[in-house]
Amino acid sequence: MTRFSRRPRAAFFIAALLLAPGGFAHAAQVEVPAYRALGAAEAMASPAQNGSDYSANAPSLSGLSLLATIPAASAPRLGYLIQAQCAAGLVLVLDDPTGALAPTLVVLAGPSTNGGQGGSLSMAGMPHTGRIRIYSSSAVCQMAARAW
Repeated sequence: MTRFSRRPRAAFFIAALLLAPGGFAHAAQVEVPAYRALGAAEAMASPAQNGSDYSANAPSLSGLSLLATIPAASAPRLGYLIQAQCAAGLVLVLDDPTGALAPTLVVLAGPSTNGGQGGSLSMAGMPHTGRIRIYSSSAVCQMAARAW
């Protein structure tokens, strides 16, 4: 005899209420051509995958200040740790070694007060040879970064 939990069903119900038309989240229809990927100014989707865009705003690094750059390494790093220590938080940009591909962005939330421990990214044992740039909306944001 198989027993099913009601928790997953309840989670889907709550998500459906929040994301349904008239719910809390705003959705825009996205129609994607089958022959090409979308550009940076277009809504995020895979080729030929129509659907709804629930993004809060367009992706951008405008208005952010570059705080630090960990240069690309010639050999994979053994690890790195980056921690937000200001209320403004951080945006990490992880490039590939040559800088030819689209970067990966990671947002770290800041602490409730400046100087506290906010979000952190610890990648011990996860090799990454590309450049790591650290941005914040505050030019005087306190942060910690270490690579080994």
